[in-house]
Amino acid sequence: MKNIILRVIAVLLGFSVALGLAEIAVRYIRPQEVGPPRFALDPKLGEIPVPRQQARRFYPGVYDYTYSNNSLGFRGDREYGPKKPGDFRILLLGDSFTYGLGVNDDQTFAFHLEQYLRQHSLAAEVINAGCPGKGTDYELKLFQTLGVKLHPDLTVLCFFPNDFEDNARGEYFDLQPDGGLRVNLLESGREGLKTFLFRFPGYNWLISWSHAANLVKKTAVDYLVSRRNDPGGSASAVGVPEGPAPAAADLVVSYSYTGQRFSDDASKKVTEIYLAHLMEAVKQDGSDLAFIYIPNSSEVEAYRRTQEASPDEMAIKALIEARGEALYSLTPVLAVEPRSVRDLYLAEGHWTRRAHLLVGNNLGNYLNHLIQEKLKR
Repeated sequence: MKNIILRVIAVLLGFSVALGLAEIAVRYIRPQEVGPPRFALDPKLGEIPVPRQQARRFYPGVYDYTYSNNSLGFRGDREYGPKKPGDFRILLLGDSFTYGLGVNDDQTFAFHLEQYLRQHSLAAEVINAGCPGKGTDYELKLFQTLGVKLHPDLTVLCFFPNDFEDNARGEYFDLQPDGGLRVNLLESGREGLKTFLFRFPGYNWLISWSHAANLVKKTAVDYLVSRRNDPGGSASAVGVPEGPAPAAADLVVSYSYTGQRFSDDASKKVTEIYLAHLMEAVKQDGSDLAFIYIPNSSEVEAYRRTQEASPDEMAIKALIEARGEALYSLTPVLAVEPRSVRDLYLAEGHWTRRAHLLVGNNLGNYLNHLIQEKLKR
């Protein structure tokens, strides 16, 4: 018995030393983003930021920020009940740029937008419903599910170029030949795995602090996602090929693009249908709708050289203008800023706190004019 105990202790010590060496090696050679699991599965919306979570995310050399989510998974700890008399409620729909990945709660452009409007005599309440890795289909589903309960005075759709790609996945809706939408049953296969991992002793701690554990997780999930991709892609009822599987949860959402174009005929057709349904849903709720274009760093750099918008920006602009609406682009706003692009975009592609401040104030000025016109009507 004594020999068995000594052997067990030796194995455990050897395993601990191996893990420690692996952790040191990964932190030195290939550091990872660390932080607690950041997505939870909602039965209607799929993966959303973990409700009621307050945490820190750290990515060496890129960002180190704290964040909070309310009970709906919206950024910030503020809860939203019935709108107060005299308040003007704004609902922001978007992805990780809108959510504010990489900056603290009080550094997002949503926060600065609210501050700007309040400083200009408008009792504004800005709701940040951004969700990393999502497209217009998710934003339509969110408005149908939660937006109609919040009754915003103004809904703002923040469009990022890879939303075209996200929309082509067909995650939330099945498009019908007549342009209608049939709600998809969301995948539940990962729910059991997530529940098991969350309850597995030490899992949350490892993911929150261990670079080696996050590297193993990233490698495993990347492999599973690649296995699920269908290169051939079967056509849907409206001729839209099935795209890659939805982005895996809890991984770094990186937007370091080099001029890649996301829009094509199929994704533009899908996006046009989602826009039409979102416009109709917002109209029926009595809200106004504004459209904002969020460029990636490559688009800003190209605009500085050519003074021309990217093909993706022109594509979404054409779709929106065809329906009688206007697209407000942040590309010129960021391009005329004398700072280098590296001062505006983090190494993995998201906005720095400086860019969020710039965007928040600029959007405040633009939306303030729209709101004043609305209040006059």
